[in-house]
Amino acid sequence: MTMPDAQSRAFQGEPTGQQGGGSAREQIREMKDQVVDQAKNTLQQARERASTSLGESKGQFADQFGTIADALRRTTEHLRSEDQQRIAGLTETVARQVEQVADYLRNKDAKAMRQDLENLARRQPAVMLGGALVLGLIGARFLKSSERRGSRRSGNGRQFGRERSIPSRTGYGYPGTEGGTGGGYAGA
Repeated sequence: MTMPDAQSRAFQGEPTGQQGGGSAREQIREMKDQVVDQAKNTLQQARERASTSLGESKGQFADQFGTIADALRRTTEHLRSEDQQRIAGLTETVARQVEQVADYLRNKDAKAMRQDLENLARRQPAVMLGGALVLGLIGARFLKSSERRGSRRSGNGRQFGRERSIPSRTGYGYPGTEGGTGGGYAGA
């Protein structure tokens, strides 16, 4: 009959042979706090890394836009030297706009850019839908071209379950030429 006696002591808050029963709860709480703190630290580090990476990417995009603007300015000068004033004016305007995009990317942080994008989406949703459509088309085109390049690199002679015929390259390196005939200059 020791069981009922031990149970009654447990209900009354007396120790029941388990020493440090409260300390086990404390250990669990401490472990939980440590895990939560570690998760918070890891999340903060991931945010910092993402922010740094985003900042670097943003800087690279800004530099690329700056390079495009410089190329457009050189094109403008070339067009002016060839007396193409009307087209030169257009390229100059485009160069200024591209330079403004580059400056915007250099000077704004990611949070401000997100807010500006949200405001634009609220003011002009059609522009955002059009932009999303264009980005989708560009992305699809990129994926399609990546798929083609990947199948060429495989080199296994099979493409989509069919055998590929690889033309022989003889003569001057043109398909179908043999022994140097049929290629080159006319009359050679």
